[in-house]
Amino acid sequence: MQYDDMLQDLGLTTDSSMAIIFVTLLGIIGTSLWLKKRKRKVSKIQSDKPKIESNREWTSFEFVQHLIKYPDTSDEDFVMMYENLLGEDTLEKDMQGYWKMRLVEDKITEEQFKKIKKAFNQRFKKIRKAVQAKEKSDDIAKWAVTNTDDDRNKDK
Repeated sequence: MQYDDMLQDLGLTTDSSMAIIFVTLLGIIGTSLWLKKRKRKVSKIQSDKPKIESNREWTSFEFVQHLIKYPDTSDEDFVMMYENLLGEDTLEKDMQGYWKMRLVEDKITEEQFKKIKKAFNQRFKKIRKAVQAKEKSDDIAKWAVTNTDDDRNKDK
């Protein structure tokens, strides 16, 4: 009885209040389903990036293709990939081949090609420097382990 009185004070009938509640619930349910679907799409997009295995070997072409497809891959992963490079280091050649093909297909302009080439060459240089630094630190660590205090005393 009190419920009907409150609805009448608001100028609503029982039928219209039920409709309002129903529409509100539909909106809440619809919003929650949309958010769940969106969350799944975002996690799927993030999981599309392949996990890089430390023992996988890479050709220069595969390396460049990975860099093109996943430019946000960390430098540490690219260093690991570079260390497992098979054959010759032809990164620049493979990169130029891919982007020249895009240029011929009119997918990019000559100016874009030059900018892309410069950016890729800088990234390759950075990766190679990181690999060299890692190799030097590994060599120093090996030397430190193999040259004990006894060996240093013998040298004197």
